[in-house]
Amino acid sequence: MAKTPVIKAINLSKTFKLSKDNEVIALHSVSFEIYSGELICFFGPSGCGKSTLLSMLAGLQPPTSGEVIVRGKNLATLKKKELAEYRRSKIGMVFQQFNLIISMNVLENIALPMAFGGMKRKRRMQRAEHLLEVVDLGDKKKSVPANLSGGQQQRIAIARSLINNPWIIMADEPTGNLDSKSADDVMKLLISLSRKSKRTVILITHNPDYLQYVDRIFRMKDGRVDKIEVNAKTAKVELIDAVSKLDKLKSDKEEASEEDEPIFTSEISKIEAEKKEVMSGKAGKSKEKEEKNNETD
Repeated sequence: MAKTPVIKAINLSKTFKLSKDNEVIALHSVSFEIYSGELICFFGPSGCGKSTLLSMLAGLQPPTSGEVIVRGKNLATLKKKELAEYRRSKIGMVFQQFNLIISMNVLENIALPMAFGGMKRKRRMQRAEHLLEVVDLGDKKKSVPANLSGGQQQRIAIARSLINNPWIIMADEPTGNLDSKSADDVMKLLISLSRKSKRTVILITHNPDYLQYVDRIFRMKDGRVDKIEVNAKTAKVELIDAVSKLDKLKSDKEEASEEDEPIFTSEISKIEAEKKEVMSGKAGKSKEKEEKNNETD
């Protein structure tokens, strides 16, 4: 059974009208699908439309034409309160600028989004303290942003993005203002959120060093998705994991009671479908490479 996309973009276009006779087309009829648990990257030079695209996926601005479907819901059909709820609880945003409130300490910054949902202070602080441990900054809860390094501030921003337990993390150039070591720490954290926590992570970058870590690369140029590439390295890891799960499920099924057997059969079918999709992705990449070689010959 084919996977259902978490996000589906259908013919997205965005035009900015600068004056009566002057307009800029930022996106041209962009379509794609993103699946649960994927770590994907929109990659391209500055000005190619990456941030504009992300802002539409986040519901921060509407497309001029086209549709954004998230978990089966068209964002254009949501009322203002529903759209605010989507932004607050279904997605977590991480920006190049950390956007921390300088008058609040670290714990208060992380907990702030929960306040808008009416959560009691004690619960907010408990959740914020847990996330501080997740980003390995448990000893900084009383610090203010000015006393933290850039890398630490960005990790706090990531913790804040997780406070409402969102499905999707959207990170717009999250390492742009960081030194190389801090940037690597932030990337490791985003990778962990995808691999271990099974969240969908959408990364925007123009740094090619990070492409090796993502599942798929959406190469952008002049407002278009010029090419979508499957990362063979991460696909191989996913395939090994699927095979391992299959072996264990089949072994457990042999020892299961007749009553539980349908459950194992269903799970095995799901994993086999995932394995097939990974294999087809690798096959597609190999075919593309073969076609390029033929053209060269």
